[in-house]
Formats: sequence, structure tokens, C-alpha cells
Amino acid sequence: MLVSGRLTRTRASSLVGALAALLLTVLTTGTALAATPPTARMQHPGDVAGYRLPFAPGLEVSIQQAWNSSYSHNGRAAYAYDFGLYEGTPVLAAASGIVSHVHDGETACGGKEMLLHANYVTIDHPDGSATTYGHLSRVGVREGDVVAAGQQIGRSGKTGFTGCMPHLHFARQIQGGDVTQSLPVYFEGYPNRPLRDGEIVHASAPCAIDGPTTPEGAFCAAYAPADAALAPYFRRLDAAIDFDWDKRAPGGYWLDNARTGFSAHWSGRFAFSVDGIYTLQVVATDRVRVTVDGEVVLESWMVQPKARTLVATLGLKAGVHVIELYQLDADGRGVLRLEWDRSLIDGPWARWAVAEPAM
Repeated sequence: MLVSGRLTRTRASSLVGALAALLLTVLTTGTALAATPPTARMQHPGDVAGYRLPFAPGLEVSIQQAWNSSYSHNGRAAYAYDFGLYEGTPVLAAASGIVSHVHDGETACGGKEMLLHANYVTIDHPDGSATTYGHLSRVGVREGDVVAAGQQIGRSGKTGFTGCMPHLHFARQIQGGDVTQSLPVYFEGYPNRPLRDGEIVHASAPCAIDGPTTPEGAFCAAYAPADAALAPYFRRLDAAIDFDWDKRAPGGYWLDNARTGFSAHWSGRFAFSVDGIYTLQVVATDRVRVTVDGEVVLESWMVQPKARTLVATLGLKAGVHVIELYQLDADGRGVLRLEWDRSLIDGPWARWAVAEPAM
């Protein structure tokens, strides 16, 4: 369905400060967030997807209206989707960003006469685009809020021009307004093509240290802007920590060109089959910290453009231990490698890679 609306509040003054912070920290494409709408970065089929589906993993959701329909997804709304969500279903942010527009308080539904009576949320993203979420029954965020990908921002509904049929109207669009010209968008799990009318789609679950999608013996990595306090761009599984960022960028739609820097947090559960003395070694540039079971064992939190080696020795009991590593890379050109060894009785070190089975 077509969604439009009127602003009940002007853009929050806090948004200006938040955008100013993002200006220096979250942009990796050379385009700056500014008072005037930036040029949105374009997505293309086959690119690493930059957006998540706006609902929880595990749901089977039908596409009730896709791109370039004869009904209402044309013109400004040509690249919008209508997701068949039941009323009250949590609606999640498709990418990290700042809430720029909110309209709330509507309860009625109907035909075209209700065009200006939809509850909606619009989020500005650091790639220069925005996403809008329409026909909500409830709004759960305010203008100026910084939200993470996958964070709940409201609940689906049927307010506005819906024919009183509940669904979520979603569009990626140009920044600068509540509802503007829509843009092509490709989702995680479906990076190579648009979604089709009548298709059933599923959202993939992001990795998490205690989640079923993160196997023991691997790292769940959260990649974020250079300001680590801001929301992560994306999560993925990394079998090992062994990177030369200058040769290969962190990846993902958001960090395929990370020359303004980025931060990352790896966390994983690893089985140690025997009690012993273990040596952890990190080769890294810039700022780095390693913890084992929540305790800091290695730390050098200063900008270091040249790689240096950090070593810690500690005793570990047999069992599963949580290893976490944090890095802030200043310019997307650094290196990072983590490995650990066990000391044998006869003196030699038995080296084993992170990605290999536990000893």
C-alpha cells in the first residue's frame, strides 16, 4: 500500500548533534552526512547485502506487494515492499541509523481518504539513504534516537491507506523527508535479486555469542563505526582472527571501503580439553584489547600505525572459555592476528589455529 503522512513534530534538535557525530565516524564511502540530504549510495544485485529484513528471524512472511506494481508501488513508491505482517508483530530496523521522522497517534484505517493518517518511522542511515516503516499500530522510538540493525522500532498495523488490511510498508529512500523517492534495496539472505509478489521470505538470524547460529570454536564478529559506542553495521561468523585490512577490507556493504576507520568486537566460546598454561599472542595495529572469561589479559589502547606483538601467559582449566577481542582500526589499513598455544611438559609449544578443533 502507499504510505504518506504529515509530521506532528519537527526534526528533533538532538538529531543535528547525532548527525554531526556520525559525520566524522560512520561514513566509509566519502559522502558526509550533512544538513542537506546526501547522495544515497546505490545497491546493486550481487553486492554484499547491507540491509536486514525488518522482522524477526523465524517468521514466514509473504510479499503482498513488490516493486513497480500497478496498484500503488509506482512513481515515488516504485521500490517499496508490503510485508504481510499480522497486526502487532514487532517491526525491526533494517540497518543502523538515526530516527529522523516519526508520526504516531493514528488509529483509523481505510482507503485513499486515509492517506495522511498512517503511523510511521523513518530512519536515516550513514550510506546517505533512509528507510521508512509504515502503517504501524504502535511506534516505539522518538526522533533523534540512535538505533541498531535489528532493534525493535514499533509494531505492525493497518493505520492509514490500507483497506484495513494489516501489513508493513517498507521502503529504502532518499533522505530529507518523511516519505521520499524510493530506492532499490537488497536484503541479507536475498542479495542477488528483488523480492517477488507472493513470495514467502525468511529473515536470517545474526550470530550471537550465546546464540544457536554461533558454533563453538568460531567468533561472532560485530563490525561498527570507528566510534564503538555507535550501533554495529553488521554481524558475521569469523572462523579465525587473521586479517590484513589493507589487502582485504572488513567487508559488508558498510565497510567494503573502510578508509575512515572502524571498530570490531569478536566473541566466541572455545573448548580447552586439559588444564594447562596457555600463551595468547596478538599481532595488531592501533587499539586492541583481549579478554578471557571477562578478564582483560592483553590491552594496548592507543593508536599504533605499526604492527606490534602482545603476549600474555595464563593458566586455564579444562572446559569452555569465552575469548573476546576488541579492535579500533584508525584507517582501514591495519593488521590483526590472534592465536594461542599450550605449553607441553618437555618445553616445546604446541601451536594450533583458532579455526582447528580443540586439543
